[in-house]
Amino acid sequence: MLTQQPARWFLWWPVGMALGILLYFHLPQEPSLALSLGILGFMVMGVAFGHYFFSHTKLFSSAGFRFCLYSLLSIILGFSLANIRTVYLRTPLLTKALKNIQLTGTLIDIEHPDLKKPDKRRFILSNIDYHNLAETKGKLPTKIRINAAKTQVQAVPGDRIRCQVTLLPLSPPTTLQGYDFQRQAYFAGIGAVGRLESACQLVSNSPKTQLYQGRYHLTQALRHRLPGATGEIAAALITGDRTGIPKEIRQHFTDAGIAHILAISGLHVSLVAAIIFFLIRRSLACIPVLAENFFIKKWAAVVAIIATGFYLAISGFGFPAQRAFIMTLLVMLGILLDRNPLSMRTLAIAAIVILSLYPESILSISFQLSFAAVVALVAVYEGGYKPLKNWIYQDEKKQWYRRPIGYGAGIILTTLVATLATTPFIIHTFNRFTLQAMMGNLIAIPLTSFWIMPTAVLAVFSLNFGGIEWLFSLWGLGIRLLMGSAQFIAGLPGAAILVPTPHPAFLGLTSIGGLWLCLWQHRYRWWGLAPILASLAFLFYDCHPDIYLAGDGSVMAYSYQGSLYVSSEGRGKFYAEQWARERGGLPMKPWPSDTLMLKMGIILIAAPYPPSYTFISEVCDQHPTAWVFSNASILQRCHAVQPQKVVDRHHLKQKGSCFVYLRQTGSCIIYLKDFLGQRPWRLP
Repeated sequence: MLTQQPARWFLWWPVGMALGILLYFHLPQEPSLALSLGILGFMVMGVAFGHYFFSHTKLFSSAGFRFCLYSLLSIILGFSLANIRTVYLRTPLLTKALKNIQLTGTLIDIEHPDLKKPDKRRFILSNIDYHNLAETKGKLPTKIRINAAKTQVQAVPGDRIRCQVTLLPLSPPTTLQGYDFQRQAYFAGIGAVGRLESACQLVSNSPKTQLYQGRYHLTQALRHRLPGATGEIAAALITGDRTGIPKEIRQHFTDAGIAHILAISGLHVSLVAAIIFFLIRRSLACIPVLAENFFIKKWAAVVAIIATGFYLAISGFGFPAQRAFIMTLLVMLGILLDRNPLSMRTLAIAAIVILSLYPESILSISFQLSFAAVVALVAVYEGGYKPLKNWIYQDEKKQWYRRPIGYGAGIILTTLVATLATTPFIIHTFNRFTLQAMMGNLIAIPLTSFWIMPTAVLAVFSLNFGGIEWLFSLWGLGIRLLMGSAQFIAGLPGAAILVPTPHPAFLGLTSIGGLWLCLWQHRYRWWGLAPILASLAFLFYDCHPDIYLAGDGSVMAYSYQGSLYVSSEGRGKFYAEQWARERGGLPMKPWPSDTLMLKMGIILIAAPYPPSYTFISEVCDQHPTAWVFSNASILQRCHAVQPQKVVDRHHLKQKGSCFVYLRQTGSCIIYLKDFLGQRPWRLP
């Protein structure tokens, strides 16, 4: 098998790097950088030494041995790169709340969280100077994210401002498999979040962030030209700022299976490159002197590279956009060198570059969805595009109807393949999938490709001359049609099917099987179906806790007979919503009584505030051998029960959220801090 396709070995190199990076991030303790680099150096020297001195031996000439050796080297490389990235950042984290402090920082970016709260803003400050605090150099965050009202910040990106704020530490995940904001913020350089306490003062203007200024001004110009949700989607398509899109519209796009339209990715970058390439080439072709004496096709490729590079910059350098730009760059280089670079190798190079620069991107859902879809599409079109092309062009007299049929078949095939490839990641991350993705993409992709993005490019370019009103009107009409189609499809049956978060083995087996199907080309590629089918067993496997206790003691919950009983409807609402979502959107119901006596000797006490200590003592005296869980501080009043069997507010603040699994063989208790381990992005 390996000897038949040595050219495909390279495609597994980024896969090995990804495995090494995932191994690094799942360790409970931070590994030694010196040890990682030492092992990597030893492996590189060993491979070079063996290849030079023992390449003629039977062992080194074995394809299986060399493939395994290079795979191990790629895994160690990915592991080491992730370790280096973490040590290089050394993001300072806030460990305790700081109330009403004064600081000065550089305004980096301004976000609009939701149109339902039009005056709210969320902005990022860097290069922070803290006032009236002891020596804190290297101990307090140098980059923070703050929520504020619009009237409290009269500045633009690049300005130096002084503010009165309250800072809070980064929040840990709410569930064992939930979104890890601490880790994401650490690699973004953010060490704290907070809120404004009073209006900020402008200190000075800084010319150091012209890119951010340009992106901000362009976003505001689009919102001014296209008010409301239309302008927010226009900003998302051009500058990548999706923060102002209303939640209900985001939900419509998600339920219709076209949420990828709102995130700048390969579709948008490739469309911009194709539009620029087409316009430049056709314009130059109208000049006979140039068309007959110069390679105008290559000129158009150079302009397309510059244009997509500019698009990447103003869109915020998102991981999908980076991947798409690298692939577009390689495609255009292929045109310049008279080669065809549209292959899986191009995609592998893009993955290697991104994983080398940003190893943490492997944990980003945008990275996962982007590469899953493109890998599957390239694999299908490597074998399926040629027969379709031959059928279209084999008879010139029939091309007039075969071309539209071929284009329609291509859209259907593309939608089906991309949907199948991304569904496991969507289920695992968003706890939902849609049966209407086919219909949604059959409408959204042509509308975006032939109407929205071409008019977007022309409208944005017209801003250099003051803006052409009818172009913006035409662009806005296309966006409104897109929103209307998303709302219609989202209302159809099967548009939003909620599912519990599957076992991690589901995504692992699906990824392994999918990669095996896509990266090999002979008959044994179908062996990849075995792990994909095996993953279905983990899709419906119940791996969720039965009892939840929030780390701050605000709320506790118990899952029973298809409902989630919550101790408080107000306090800890965010925790309860995330727990219900993890279990597939269970309906939340109020706590039935102050005390719940479960099987297996477990007592749940949702004590009121302040708790009734007499009541708690009576319960503990009646059940001295039971495990007692409560979101109040009850240890001092629960004398009859052994201290190690009492989990209360005091324990939760020390060890984080608590999750209890009730099984026939017994109960299992997991604390969040023990599960996550001690890593640089974790608070002590």
